[in-house]
Amino acid sequence: MTQNQDHPVSLRDYSILGIVFLLWGLNYIAIKVGVSEFPVWTALAIRFSIIFLLLAPFVRYPKGQFRSLLTISLVLIPGHFGLLFWSIQHTASVGAISVIIQLGPAFSVLLAWIFFRDIPGIKRISGLTLGFIGVVILFYEPTFFDSMDALLAGLASAFCMGFYTILIRGKTLISPLAIICWSSALGIPFSLALAFLLEPNIMVSMEAASLNGWLGVTYAAIASSIIGHGSWAWMLRRHPISFLAPLTLSVPVIAVFATVMVFDEPFTLHMAFAGLIVLAGMGLITVSKAYK
Repeated sequence: MTQNQDHPVSLRDYSILGIVFLLWGLNYIAIKVGVSEFPVWTALAIRFSIIFLLLAPFVRYPKGQFRSLLTISLVLIPGHFGLLFWSIQHTASVGAISVIIQLGPAFSVLLAWIFFRDIPGIKRISGLTLGFIGVVILFYEPTFFDSMDALLAGLASAFCMGFYTILIRGKTLISPLAIICWSSALGIPFSLALAFLLEPNIMVSMEAASLNGWLGVTYAAIASSIIGHGSWAWMLRRHPISFLAPLTLSVPVIAVFATVMVFDEPFTLHMAFAGLIVLAGMGLITVSKAYK
């Protein structure tokens, strides 16, 4: 760990990080485009299939880890991804969802406090408080009143992401790419089952989908998951999380500006104020490990 902390940050590393954050920020647009033409579980089934088919030949299955993978998959698939895709499909502001998802670290701090007695310091408690105050303010934005269910689903998705962070704590026998690959393998039958149960016109939607719809789902699978998370895992081996984590706060900034430009979404001072409070709170949490 100390070796990683002393590792210099090259221009190449900064460039890779910039590309990763850009891919993640634009992923919210890709998901919105995809779920505008596919039902949620159909889109997820396609996404998981693409990921598994591309990664399975290169990623070894972690033997003896089925129970851990199953638990992780149950939290990620119906929890984080299912709720995220549904919230983006039904929201009036994709940018707001991208900000709410940043509460994942806050929930992971709370859960670590509950399950591991990992008592947060003053900076983390302050960050938690700021983050949740920001979300409450965001919920009072008048333009969101018609899509409150979507915002609550986004909040639940962030909770599942925080829960996932707790689940993989200490899981050194499962690499990040193995989690992406084999949780996708488990996600295929799960998503297909829900799609056939809840979305009766699967084939019709697949035949009617435009090239943009297919590209949206494909982008979420390849650009965001495989390239983005694969590169992120590589960066985590080179640099400490205390340096990398605060940089991820650029993702919702990219997402908000992108959604305003692409979808012409409204962007009010109320949203900007609430978003800045959320990001400030998450910034306190992510840098707290570096300065105790």
